[in-house]
Amino acid sequence: MSVASSYHSNKPLPSGSDLALPWHLHLPEKLEREFSHYLLADSRPIIRTSLALVLLLMVCGTLVEYLVESASLVHTWRPRLLAMLAAVPVWIASRDDAHEHWLQPSVALFTLVLAASNDYAGVMIDHPLAWSYYLVTLLAILLMSTLFRITLYWAMATSTVLFLILAVSLLAFDRMDPTETLVVFFVIASGAALSLAGHYFFERLQRKHFVVERMLSMHRSELHSANIALESQATEDPLTGTVNRRGMEARLNPLIEQAQSTGELDNLFLLLFDIDFFKQYNDNYGHLAGDECLKKVAAVPGALIQNHQDFVARYGGEEFIVVLAGIHMNDALVFADRLRTRIEKLNLEHKASRVASTVTISVGVAGMTADVERAEQLIARADEALYEAKRQGRNQTVVIDQDDQLRTV
Repeated sequence: MSVASSYHSNKPLPSGSDLALPWHLHLPEKLEREFSHYLLADSRPIIRTSLALVLLLMVCGTLVEYLVESASLVHTWRPRLLAMLAAVPVWIASRDDAHEHWLQPSVALFTLVLAASNDYAGVMIDHPLAWSYYLVTLLAILLMSTLFRITLYWAMATSTVLFLILAVSLLAFDRMDPTETLVVFFVIASGAALSLAGHYFFERLQRKHFVVERMLSMHRSELHSANIALESQATEDPLTGTVNRRGMEARLNPLIEQAQSTGELDNLFLLLFDIDFFKQYNDNYGHLAGDECLKKVAAVPGALIQNHQDFVARYGGEEFIVVLAGIHMNDALVFADRLRTRIEKLNLEHKASRVASTVTISVGVAGMTADVERAEQLIARADEALYEAKRQGRNQTVVIDQDDQLRTV
């Protein structure tokens, strides 16, 4: 199947609406790593902003604590300072890609220290509103699911540890009666369950979006490769692998325009050559042999060119063009003579030739002049030189100079 036909389809590109993800959300290992990077790359700026907001709220909470019950600061300032210090690794890990692998563990550590320090305060402080410290566990889970936006499995694992610490604090050390304890635990558990459920569905959408983006990226890459292949097919001669006539004009005209705009008319040359008595070669050896001859002859100039702007094009049946940029007249003539000599040394038998027993070529060389503006004008000059080479007996090189004088090399 050709490249073009393989991309001919009436099916639309995937939109993601029909994409099914497993309930557990896990992707293949490589995709899972890429998704984590994709998620955290978006989360890093949000995490830094959220972290600053949380630290500000902690300072405000300390102020409220001072106004309501200043004596409680004796029990809370050290755990709160520890929680603030635990924010430092989060800030460092969220700065760039180099520390990204530490971001989720540092977020988990920060939320654990934040919730545990407030659970400690709830145990130690004897005050009617002491139960409010336990609500920070719910806030910590909300932080992971909404603002810090770590992956669901990190949030679930950290939340499990948070609930264990909360349960120990409520059941073993708390001064509340069992009914109050149950209410507080139920409120926190309900909020956490809703938060984690929202986290699950939101991450599912994120993973879906990520996979669809990857699929579309693959399609774009494949289409780009197909376009390159199709463009190559449109500008390449299928037999010899050289540039075809259309591609030759597309590449030569910009070189001519550049030479005219810079005024450097003495460093762009065109060689037009054809195989001597090629019709007789086909008649004597057959068209299959003729095709092989064309391929071998076309390979010679392709091996000789060195500049990235130089190229070989098939201009007609047995006619070829070589474009040489950035060289002077003498270099172009040396190239032409070397080309003619090497093709002769291929020793391709040609009994029907009138000039040699092997395949030979005739070459016409032309350089830029002030009145050349398009490819066909430069080709016409080289064609005039080629005609003279044939008229003089073939198997030779003729150049037309800037004064339109023809001379044999």
